Amino acid sequence: MNTPSKWHFPRSELAQAYLKQLEAGLNSIAIFAERRKGKTEFLLDDLTPAAKDKGLRTVYINFWERKSDPVYCITQGVRRSLETDSPRQLLQWKNEFSVKLGVFQSKTTVDAHQYPEIAGEALDMLVASKGGVLLMFDEIQHLATDSSYEELIATLRTFLDTNKGKVRAVFTGSSQDRLNKIFRRQKAAFYRGASLVEFPDMGAEFISFLLVNFQDITKRKLTKKHCLTIFEEYNNSPFLIVDLLQTMMREGIYNLDEGLTYYLTLNNPDDEWRELWESLKLVDQLV
Repeated sequence: MNTPSKWHFPRSELAQAYLKQLEAGLNSIAIFAERRKGKTEFLLDDLTPAAKDKGLRTVYINFWERKSDPVYCITQGVRRSLETDSPRQLLQWKNEFSVKLGVFQSKTTVDAHQYPEIAGEALDMLVASKGGVLLMFDEIQHLATDSSYEELIATLRTFLDTNKGKVRAVFTGSSQDRLNKIFRRQKAAFYRGASLVEFPDMGAEFISFLLVNFQDITKRKLTKKHCLTIFEEYNNSPFLIVDLLQTMMREGIYNLDEGLTYYLTLNNPDDEWRELWESLKLVDQLV
């Protein structure tokens, strides 16, 4: 199981809220938030343990693990889940699984676009045993970048529709336009396949949590109001504020103004936002 970092701010209530929505009848939800907002960390360190506590098998699939090969991303997510959650079942399937996985990997190195059925076969392994399954598809919007992925999207939709009784899914994306292409375009295979839900920014409680950590480690106290102002100024990015505080600790800097000045000499957040901005389509920039 993934062990959360000391700097991870638990969002257990949000995880429980999402799970309750899925338990109440929603088969799939889609979470939109910009990059560096903590979506991946939330899936791994909050939603995954909460789902496991409810007896669900969890499967994390990140389509940026290998952008050119989404089928590989799916098969690797399935493999990790089986190794972690079902070692006995994996042992029982050893021969069949090894053969199939070998085929998956050899085929996906040739041309992932041509083998969406491989993804279907991998996912079918998850429902061969009793119990519910929570599938987490991170950066799902990547499948909207190439029309050749449409058959794979249809395969995912078919799998979820066929296994509604035991499978729930959470999708995340950092492009509103591409998420809409997948879930809102009438001719899309995933049309109305997920309900879009809010992923709220963290706030003052998050900053308090970080400053307690900082003080525990350095025995130095920082001003919460000033730290919160910096956090809000830089787009409420948990990545940036944690990176800033960790940089200050490494360099022995215990003043936020000095720390931010030094941090900005090493990292230019504007470049990161500019890179993100330029990667977005016009409709995302206008939101």
